[in-house]
Amino acid sequence: MHRESCDLLIVGAGINGAGIARDAALRGLDVIVCERGDIAGATSSASTKLIHGGLRYLEQGAFGLVRESLQERETLARIAAHLVRPQRFVVPHTGERPAWMLAAGLLLYDLLAGRSTLPRSRRLRADFPSLQHMQPPVSAAHAYYDLWVDDARLTLCTLLDAQAHGARVLPQSALSTVTAEGAHWRCTVGQTTVLARCVVNVAGPWMNAVEALRGVAAAPVRLVQGTHIVVPRLHAGDDAWLLQQPDRRVVFVIPFAGDFHLVGTTETDLPSPEALSATAAERRYLLDALRRAFGGAPVENDIRWEFSGMRPLIDGGGSARTASREYRMRMEGERGGRGWMSIQGGKLTTHRSLAERAVDRLAAFLGSNARCVTADRLLPGAEAAGPTQRSELARTLAQRHPALSSGWIATLVGRHGSETSPLLEQAARAGGPGRDFGGGLFEAEARWCAQYEWAYNADDVLWRRTKCGVGMSAAQRDTFARWWVDQRIG
Repeated sequence: MHRESCDLLIVGAGINGAGIARDAALRGLDVIVCERGDIAGATSSASTKLIHGGLRYLEQGAFGLVRESLQERETLARIAAHLVRPQRFVVPHTGERPAWMLAAGLLLYDLLAGRSTLPRSRRLRADFPSLQHMQPPVSAAHAYYDLWVDDARLTLCTLLDAQAHGARVLPQSALSTVTAEGAHWRCTVGQTTVLARCVVNVAGPWMNAVEALRGVAAAPVRLVQGTHIVVPRLHAGDDAWLLQQPDRRVVFVIPFAGDFHLVGTTETDLPSPEALSATAAERRYLLDALRRAFGGAPVENDIRWEFSGMRPLIDGGGSARTASREYRMRMEGERGGRGWMSIQGGKLTTHRSLAERAVDRLAAFLGSNARCVTADRLLPGAEAAGPTQRSELARTLAQRHPALSSGWIATLVGRHGSETSPLLEQAARAGGPGRDFGGGLFEAEARWCAQYEWAYNADDVLWRRTKCGVGMSAAQRDTFARWWVDQRIG
């Protein structure tokens, strides 16, 4: 069995694990990340795909969380500019909350955001174009802005930056044993023995399973399932919607992958990770929300994709809607010995600030005084910042590679940003993009994902690296999966 040593063994390659790995590697710590499945294979690829302050958390009095989230929204808009886009949300006045309450909440949201690059909220009149899609008509609405994000690629790019600074990333490698050995933890990770000064448990829904490996009893963790559906476009335009529901929950309707809308999310308590699965009741809930807002709405057979994610929340009682989105961090050990950190909860939006706090404590434990630099360093691909720069890059690359489709190049720039150039050079050397699998997925990108982005199977490419699966038929997805196995790529 192969043997390695490190300062930090990070268990879990979701967004929090990726953020900690990047921060620690940039401070010069020796890092190994292990993951039982794919990078962002669970919660971190099953979100509503927003970088946001959490407007609805204001009702719960979570002002500190909202403020932190809005500050991180600005940071991520800068360092991950190729993966985010400003998104306007329309909030119709449908009676669940009075208009004055919406106006007050959005004013507070703007104030907590401070100096933001996004426009401020405003009231919309009944003749605003997006409101014409609503049936029955509404008298007015408010609009505000947050950021849409490709959640899986945000996690991936964060880990790619960690790897560029020396971190070793081990997907498909479960942690199976943990033993105390002097000033280290002796851990079995897949076929590797790792001696780690500190173990960082960021396994999310599987946090207690990791704790059990060292004989620690389970901590209270509340698992809340959030289900999303993807349906054909409900209407034209780029606006998203925040639809208030009779039970005071909200449903987001967001333009997705060109021809679709992403609709979610539900909040259903789960007894265990194994119970994760979209339910008929959740589908009905989301479809009913669309029907109330837009009249004629999709039916279950129109759903092109559905996914459910688990949020491992701090259990404070009450309903799933009001459960805290804060995070809890626990550090054990004494300097000079071995350490163990466990992290519970958290949000996609606040992963960088969570990582900064975690690595501050870990670095101090390990005797390092290196400072955090993650707020100022761009993620791989982010040099193509904003739509104008991406368009210019796509034109430049199309001129450089006239034999390749300019449309395909623009699509790649939308996913890979400034990292598109080496992918195209590899495709050009191979004679072109290769086989067209449908949905915008070509052989050259699939091979790139396997070679440089840790894709091990067809689903890793279809649903996390590219999201092309949503635009493909079931037959096309099956064809791609067979090709992947036949080529023995993963």
